[in-house]
Amino acid sequence: MDMNGSYDAFEDLAPYYDNIMEHVNYGRWFHITEALSAMLPRGFTHVDTACGTGVLLKRLRAAGWRSFGVDLSFAMIRAGKRGPKTLPAANGDLRALPLHGGADYVTCLFDSLNFLLEKDDVLRAFQEVYGALSPNGLFYFDIVTERMVQDFFDGQEWTEQNGRFSTTWRSAYSRKTSVVDTRIRVNSGASGAVRERVYSQKDIERALGEAGFHILGVFDAHSWRAPGRKSIRLDFVAVKTVSRALRKQFDGIVSEIRCRLV
Repeated sequence: MDMNGSYDAFEDLAPYYDNIMEHVNYGRWFHITEALSAMLPRGFTHVDTACGTGVLLKRLRAAGWRSFGVDLSFAMIRAGKRGPKTLPAANGDLRALPLHGGADYVTCLFDSLNFLLEKDDVLRAFQEVYGALSPNGLFYFDIVTERMVQDFFDGQEWTEQNGRFSTTWRSAYSRKTSVVDTRIRVNSGASGAVRERVYSQKDIERALGEAGFHILGVFDAHSWRAPGRKSIRLDFVAVKTVSRALRKQFDGIVSEIRCRLV
């Protein structure tokens, strides 16, 4: 996950992260990421930004993809490199990507963009992704909505059992700043405080346009239909270069994704 500043909020949480997030449906992201790749030529290069411990990245590599990752948290990358599967990932900031037209496909998932707390940072991140992509590059990412934060986090405190340890969560949301603060404690020891900012669909669409992207579609992440008041996560697909043929191909892929999600 991408964070602001030099402080690594995942320093203590990283060793436990994959167990904490074991319930997360990474398969959905995998299938959508894979389906969208049909718009790219063979042999494309994929970069998963804010890759965390690399769960999605490892799955794509196992499928034969030429995939690489970047994340601002050294601790998350270090945790992801444990075990038998290698993690081809390096430290990197969404707002200063070490890439210059070398990627054909960039993903940024699990609401990593919400960890950027200023609109200017989001715009800078989009500009960096735009510069990192080849002329026909593809960008797929998601954000959480205010509905998600209000329904599941604001003012909530709960404890989860995560195998051999438990985690206690405390969260609060400020409508004035659109920022949600969440503290996660492992047993009675290691803890981390993370902050995310809620952005509207219009905020994101405006920033994408200013960065030079063409938006192919914005969807409710769980149905891949048009977003509504009850949408808790939004998926965005954008490209550097658009054509009528590409849009037609994309429409077919959208239908395929909807069938997979049923």
